[in-house]
Amino acid sequence: MTPLINYNELWSLFHQKKRGSGVDWDKRAPSFFQAVSSSNEADEIIPALNLLPADTVLDMGAGTGRFAIPLAKYVTHVTAVEPSSGMASYLKQGMANAGQNNYSIVSKRWEEIEIEKDIPLHDVVFASNSLGFYDLAAGLKKLDAAAKRSVHILWFAGPDRHPMDEELMIRLGLLPGNSIGFDYIIIAHVLHDMGIYANIRVDPIKSIHTYDSLDEAVTWWAERRNIEPEKVPVIREYLEEKLTPMDNGRLSMSRKGWRAHLWWEKSGIFESNE
Repeated sequence: MTPLINYNELWSLFHQKKRGSGVDWDKRAPSFFQAVSSSNEADEIIPALNLLPADTVLDMGAGTGRFAIPLAKYVTHVTAVEPSSGMASYLKQGMANAGQNNYSIVSKRWEEIEIEKDIPLHDVVFASNSLGFYDLAAGLKKLDAAAKRSVHILWFAGPDRHPMDEELMIRLGLLPGNSIGFDYIIIAHVLHDMGIYANIRVDPIKSIHTYDSLDEAVTWWAERRNIEPEKVPVIREYLEEKLTPMDNGRLSMSRKGWRAHLWWEKSGIFESNE
């Protein structure tokens, strides 16, 4: 039966609006690494993956390795798919610092990868905030095809991946509560239309982002929200008021949001339709 709403097409429209011509992840790698370097999200998520010591894990869109590096401590091998050389350089250094060598990096975009040619099947496939492709259904189908046992996806819940404080939005001339985004529910609908009925858990999250300097914090927020150059001074003024100095000389800022964890097992009716 043809679905009443084509959620895959809706995703593509949101993606075009949010991403435009794309994101330069090599350029963003330093600010991304610094901002999330103190995150403990991996400690919260890894137990939910039900990993076994003999497992192999595929981390699609591994970025700077905030999940791939700790994952390597629990399994036989981690394959990190990361097309950005800038991001991958932090991942390699992090693995070296952790004394891990049971990993490999595939420097290709997910859309370009051929399963069982570029990468073998893995016991567990994992993707955290990395579904950055226009054709969501095709990307999800490939994630499903790459997994022997289970697939786990992390995405945001709500209208925005990087929610701004209401006060800052007002200062920027934006309307609080008027943002429209492609949150986890669209992923759930696309999976449903594919015949994959995923488990879903949504949790509130509070994290601390840290920055080396005010300039770095301003750059991070301006890049993530694609702020026009003429409005960047507004962000600078706001962050100058809100950032908290740390004992190590860095600056910190607490953030609140909602995280969705979608997962399914590769057995029986939970396998995708051909």
